[in-house]
Amino acid sequence: MVNNKQKNQVMKFAKLSIFALAMGLFVASCGNSETKTETTTTDTTAVTPAAPATVDTAMAAPAADTTKMAPAADTTAKTTTTTTTTEKH
Repeated sequence: MVNNKQKNQVMKFAKLSIFALAMGLFVASCGNSETKTETTTTDTTAVTPAAPATVDTAMAAPAADTTKMAPAADTTAKTTTTTTTTEKH
């Protein structure tokens, strides 16, 4: 059997443990919860220039009819970057 002195020590330990847990929860829930949110958005549009054509005019074929050619490919590069930072004070 457990004598009265051991029982009191166990109860003191249990009360202290419950008190420490309650204080920890209180501090965590009521602590400074101020947040600072910073959002940065960057939209960059870059155009890649086409390389100039180098043609040997002595060996060049006659010019083709350009009205029947397909349209040039779109060389525009678009980049969107979003950064979100949250600081807790």
